[in-house]
Amino acid sequence: MSDFLSNFNKSNYDNTKEKKLQDGSDKKEQTKQESERSSSNERISEKKDPAQEPIGPVNVTGPKKNQDKIEQEPMTQTRSSQLDDGTEIDPTYHKRRKQKFGLIGIGTIVALCLLYFGYYQMTHVKLPDFTGKDLSEARAWATENKLKLKVDQTYNNKIETNKVISQKPKKEGKIKKGSELIVESSLGADPEEKLTLPDFMTMKKSDAEKWIKENNAENISLIDEYSETLEKGKPARFEIVNKEVTKENYKRKDKANMYYSKGKETFEKNISVPDFTKKMKTEVESWAKTNDIKVTYEEASSAEIPAESIISQSVAKDQKVAKKDSLTVTVSLGKGYTVPNFADYTQEEAGTAVDGLTVQAKSVFTNNVPYGQLISQSVEAGTQLTSKDDLKVKVYYSAGQPYLKDLRGNTVEGDLQKKFYDEFQSKGANIQYTVKYVDSAEPKGTVVGMSAYNLYVPLEYTVNLEISLGNLAGGSNYSPKSPEKGSEDEKDSKDMPQS
Repeated sequence: MSDFLSNFNKSNYDNTKEKKLQDGSDKKEQTKQESERSSSNERISEKKDPAQEPIGPVNVTGPKKNQDKIEQEPMTQTRSSQLDDGTEIDPTYHKRRKQKFGLIGIGTIVALCLLYFGYYQMTHVKLPDFTGKDLSEARAWATENKLKLKVDQTYNNKIETNKVISQKPKKEGKIKKGSELIVESSLGADPEEKLTLPDFMTMKKSDAEKWIKENNAENISLIDEYSETLEKGKPARFEIVNKEVTKENYKRKDKANMYYSKGKETFEKNISVPDFTKKMKTEVESWAKTNDIKVTYEEASSAEIPAESIISQSVAKDQKVAKKDSLTVTVSLGKGYTVPNFADYTQEEAGTAVDGLTVQAKSVFTNNVPYGQLISQSVEAGTQLTSKDDLKVKVYYSAGQPYLKDLRGNTVEGDLQKKFYDEFQSKGANIQYTVKYVDSAEPKGTVVGMSAYNLYVPLEYTVNLEISLGNLAGGSNYSPKSPEKGSEDEKDSKDMPQS
């Protein structure tokens, strides 16, 4: 009894009381639920975990019989409440709930990974390997993928110009768009490097090509040309373009040409020659230039063929010729003029002897050719003149030996220069004169004296003339006022030679 009372404390009492109250309310609730189930075909299931409502024995001291009765009663009531209220208990609820949240977490992680992967793919691009490729290819790729390209250039004897030597970042990686791609490209061989030139004149063309390739000497050109003297493939000559550069100071940048013979050039005779007769010279020139024909032009006068037209040709019409062949054509100079022997004409007739020629006939003094005979003509008799030539001919006839006439009393000093030029000097006789002023009653300036007159003189001669002062009585210029002083002054000052 004492054990029962000791175990039956306030806490146990409160639990027992709470259970009784709960049992009463449960019965009322059960009656209400049964009423609702009778009017509704739909059962509301409420899952409850039996573990959340533990059913344990009431620790009450007393006889075992009474204790078993107390323990049996709550359990029976609890089971009855779980069954009677229509609640179904699902033992896999927590497991499935954990699985649900696990799947949600995994899905979230996968979605984030996909978003990051998509973002990474959009902002990054796979970097190709540009090593050994053209720099232009790297430029185009960088522009297309929005990358900054930095190019470092350096000379390299083994890698061609504008080829990529290396890159950073390296190949086969991912690179972010907008970042910098650094490539090193080749500038080719150093143009300032000195090269020791071989003796190309002793080398075959294939050996020269090999040397040029090995030494990157791209400025040395191998040129084939036709030769009339050298066999095909033989070296012809080596030339450095800049005359100031020699073989000793030759650099890779200097230009040079090595010539090899292609042998004689031969062409097929497949060019038909037209008939150029009476056609203009310009037509022949155009045809010859188009077909690479060497044309030799000869000239001749022709009364029938106009000037600058073709009179004849060395190759007949429709005959076949080849490139580089020769053709000779005769070009008309128009109507020709034959220069006559002017000894058959007088000086008066010479001017109209040949129509088309301008003849200048002139008489000159001679010591040994009779008067009126031909002395010379500027163009030899029988010469053919054409429009291309100077059509002027000078003819000289003899005026005989110079004859000095008497000039006293009828010639004044002012006419002497013209008279001596027209009568003597213009005709080839160098006849000169001197003057001396003398006292005379003749009009002033009149020739009153000559050292020689009315005679033939040589081609070189000087005659002395006296010119009146007109100062003596009876003269038109006589003056009584100190005539002698004036006369003496004039005599002294005017006694000199004249031409």
